[in-house]
Amino acid sequence: MSKKGIEAAVKKLEEYYAQFPDWYWKYGLHDAVILSVSELQLAPDYKEKPLKYNCLEIELNSKNALYERNIKTIRLYNYKIKTPDIDINSIDKPWWISDTIEKLGNGRYLLEIKIESAKGSRKNFVVEFEIPEIERK
Repeated sequence: MSKKGIEAAVKKLEEYYAQFPDWYWKYGLHDAVILSVSELQLAPDYKEKPLKYNCLEIELNSKNALYERNIKTIRLYNYKIKTPDIDINSIDKPWWISDTIEKLGNGRYLLEIKIESAKGSRKNFVVEFEIPEIERK
């Protein structure tokens, strides 16, 4: 590949990664183990804006993830699960295969996570949320 071709490819890759929000794990969590998923109802603190009504908390062991090995917990506030028939906690040894994130017109996000079980079956878990909080090691 020519020098111009390499520079163009690098620029295209930089543009691709720049499209993601700063809080997002843009390099991926492939092979992170999902330790638990909790649904929390919150009492809103009216001094804090925006208000937080509920939280989907995803605990991860990302030490063996392909890229992002420092993510411990993902908290998604004001969430609504779009695939209520999928209970991640009932999946045998679930791990994170891939995900996509989309910013919706109303300022919310749509996250789709592809999860694989120990037996190799895959499920797509979809959640819409307003406020992300990522805990890194």
